[in-house]
Amino acid sequence: MTPRLKQMSHGRCAATALRSWVGVFEPCFRKSVTFAHFQSYLIGLLADLTRKSIEPIALASGTPVRTLQEFLSMFAWDHARLERMLLHRVSDRCPRGGIGVVDATGHPKQGDKTPGVQRQYCGESGKIENCVVAQHLLFTDNDAKNPFSCVLASDLYLPQ
Repeated sequence: MTPRLKQMSHGRCAATALRSWVGVFEPCFRKSVTFAHFQSYLIGLLADLTRKSIEPIALASGTPVRTLQEFLSMFAWDHARLERMLLHRVSDRCPRGGIGVVDATGHPKQGDKTPGVQRQYCGESGKIENCVVAQHLLFTDNDAKNPFSCVLASDLYLPQ
């Protein structure tokens, strides 16, 4: 892990914890370099960056921007296996059961280049305006003493 990546992940403890937790998913990747890009991308999403797009994440992790773009668009890994493993980890964490929550999140967005942008109800502003909307499936065990929640699936809503 690069020094910039450690700094980006809020210190050694967070980076170590993330590597430990994510390490079980390494068999889902054909090459170790692809798995390393996966880790860099995840740390970037969790980091305190102003923008969470490819360019700021790549620059903060010391990865060439084009390489991280190619990782997301062309590098091969077993998405279905990773998703199954994640679901098993969640179910192992909460054997007593839990509830699923379906949630939509709308964020204002200007321009017309981003997929899904259109005039529609935006939850963030509470009015109809140009925005993107995502649908999420969340899981929570609703435990009052030690609550656990996670996102199981998330997709961009694409209006007709």
